[in-house]
Amino acid sequence: MKRVAPLALLLTAACGAGPGPEAVPAASVLRLQPANEAAVLDLVNYPGTDLDVLANLVGLDASAAYNILAQRNGVDGLSPSTDDVYFATIADLAAVPSVDDGALTRLETYALAHPAPRGEVVEGVSFRGWESEAVVWGVNQADLATLDALLDVRAANGLVATRPFASVAQMGPVAYVGPTALGQLRGHALPWWNALRGVNFLAGTFDGVTFDEATARVAIEIANQASFLQLTRHGLTTSPANYLIAARPYATLAQVAAVYGVGPATMAALRSYAQSGAWGAPETCISDFEAAVGPYLADVLFLSESDRPFELVSYPGAGASAPTAASVLALVGAPAGSTAELRQVYNYYRAFEPSSNTADPSAATAIRAAFDGQLTDVIYVAVFAPPGSPDTAVVQVYLVGRTACGDLVGIRSIAIET
Repeated sequence: MKRVAPLALLLTAACGAGPGPEAVPAASVLRLQPANEAAVLDLVNYPGTDLDVLANLVGLDASAAYNILAQRNGVDGLSPSTDDVYFATIADLAAVPSVDDGALTRLETYALAHPAPRGEVVEGVSFRGWESEAVVWGVNQADLATLDALLDVRAANGLVATRPFASVAQMGPVAYVGPTALGQLRGHALPWWNALRGVNFLAGTFDGVTFDEATARVAIEIANQASFLQLTRHGLTTSPANYLIAARPYATLAQVAAVYGVGPATMAALRSYAQSGAWGAPETCISDFEAAVGPYLADVLFLSESDRPFELVSYPGAGASAPTAASVLALVGAPAGSTAELRQVYNYYRAFEPSSNTADPSAATAIRAAFDGQLTDVIYVAVFAPPGSPDTAVVQVYLVGRTACGDLVGIRSIAIET
């Protein structure tokens, strides 16, 4: 479409270099049909309607175009952002200096020919036009991990299986996508909008710690998706890690820095983690533990009425929370009716004995060092056969703990107890 006027004066005003064009009061309020009024309001409230659109495509004069954007964009001069002031009625729009009947007529003509995205209300959750556009784009292109960080995993799986979507309304019938999930998707509209438009607003200095754009993007992914163990393994202390997890999700690092308990040390640790290359790399906690313990297992036995060897056990992903006797019982595949109890961890270590006269005398110490150095929340669980079983004297004894990758690992043996 032909451009009808240069934008040098307009762009200077929009960037805040000085006051905008002289304000001229509007003369009257044009009466519009309800559908046309909605189309005009959608147009002026849509963040994609910028100075170029209003001046060169709609054909407004400099004063009207500048003043509309200055009011809509708020103090920060950006849209979308948290201080935007949306126009609710044509009277609100007509109250902007220099927006007269002629300006309203031009806006109406352009809005009907080039409608802006309409808002939606889905299961009671309201989406503005730009939010709907951004969420549809984001859900259609996001990987499962991104959606899983925002939603219940069942909702994330349902959206991935059902996409592509043309509207948020089409997402409503997907299982587990209710008001809570829709609200979470709406809360992520801003970063999706910025990604859709190729806008880079993430870099900056937060709590005195400077992030470039690439590092900021990785840091936000970490803040939204990393487990407690991953965060603490990479330099965050316990309380800030918990606070970060509780306040998810985040669209910007400014939101991360604003979390109670987060300060320069946490932001510096987050930046280091983002720059380390560890985020997104395959986790090796299970193999690290097995490499530290495995070579020594042949040199020790578990002392009971009948000494027995050890074997390694691992349960990937099962260390998201501290283990309990009940959770371990569920993981080990014990027969129905089996029971489990917690015992003192030091008693497990006391039951180590050399497997032979030629066994490595440092084996027990090395195994304990691996548990102490690599695992947290270590517990000793004894699993008993069901009552009436011929194996009631055979007790499965587990020593397990959580890795920094969120797995559960340890060793297992048998105690004969009569």
